[in-house]
Amino acid sequence: MFTKISILFLAWIVGLFAVSFLAIYFLPEFGNRFPYADQVLRVTGLPSFVWGFGNFDGVHYLRIAQNGYNAQYSQAFFPLYPLLVRFLTEVNLLIPKNPTIDSRIFVDPSYFYNGLILSNIFLFLALIVFYKLLKLDFSPKVAYGSLVLLLSFPTAYYFNSIYTESLFLFLVLGSLYCARKDNFLLAGLFGGLASATRIFGLLLIPVLLIELWLKFKNKSLEMEEISKTVIGLLLVPFGTLLYMLFLRLNFENPLYFLTSQPLFGAERTSGSLVFLPQVIYRYLKIFMTVPPTTQLFFNALLEFSFTVLVFACLLLFIKKIRPSYLVFALGCLIIPTLTGTFSSMPRYSLMGFLLLPLIVQALGNYYKVLVVFFVAIGIILVSLFTRGYWVA
Repeated sequence: MFTKISILFLAWIVGLFAVSFLAIYFLPEFGNRFPYADQVLRVTGLPSFVWGFGNFDGVHYLRIAQNGYNAQYSQAFFPLYPLLVRFLTEVNLLIPKNPTIDSRIFVDPSYFYNGLILSNIFLFLALIVFYKLLKLDFSPKVAYGSLVLLLSFPTAYYFNSIYTESLFLFLVLGSLYCARKDNFLLAGLFGGLASATRIFGLLLIPVLLIELWLKFKNKSLEMEEISKTVIGLLLVPFGTLLYMLFLRLNFENPLYFLTSQPLFGAERTSGSLVFLPQVIYRYLKIFMTVPPTTQLFFNALLEFSFTVLVFACLLLFIKKIRPSYLVFALGCLIIPTLTGTFSSMPRYSLMGFLLLPLIVQALGNYYKVLVVFFVAIGIILVSLFTRGYWVA
């Protein structure tokens, strides 16, 4: 199975770059809907169909990796991914720095190379762990089909981008797998790293508590098991707490990662909660007032469609999905909507990955039809994203 997963992974990578390459001919004008493209991406010397996977948030992660949090509102991005990119670059294990680059203006190209390599390493590891996790409950056929469905998902290209998606996926899956194997200390360690990658890592606290209850509700724990379990649970919020301490010491605001969100973009609010019916009303108003030929309408339709799709799947399988998995998926999908927008929901929908085996199992071999549909949509989104047009 390792060979099959490796072939699937490599075929997916080749397919992504092929689509990105062809997109140049269909979208010859680069959208350039984000800052620093010249200083961070074009400076790599790579063709645009390669550095296009560093678009949008990618430039901010790379600037943080080289310069730290010296740019205003860059604190919205959690630190573990850029720290790993920086570490790999500084130790010169793979790609050395270019001594002729003026780092006061440009980001050294080695940061991009190492970031792309790291994203793909973590994705491959995540696929292996995901398969092992799914085999605890499903047949090998369903487990492998779930990997195919994951990689064919229209926004799966974020796993191959300078984003936290692949790292976060690996850490969450590592935590879940260790918890299912009764190693709550290691599950907590993975959880702590996840909470240093994205705020959603904190959702692993209730997830691990549920798994703990499921495992030990009918038997007593020895003192050593209790100690390891408690330590593991305490480790989960450690990543976020350390980042909050860093923000408090350096910027006098431990919640800067929250308060910078609306200022950074994505039309988010941080001062109050906006509930789902209000957000739905906002989008229905867009559909009724905005011309359907505009990019605003297209983006709103995309965001709304992904949100409806993933919530419909949750409702459909709510009685079949494992309780801990349900809590994680619901948290990852509901929390972003509380900021008053479905912006980025096509990307956040990837966090519904725990629904995939249920979809494959329900559809049988017909899940391949869904794969074809996903790939068709994905080709459009990859083309837009790598050519500098906002997708999610």
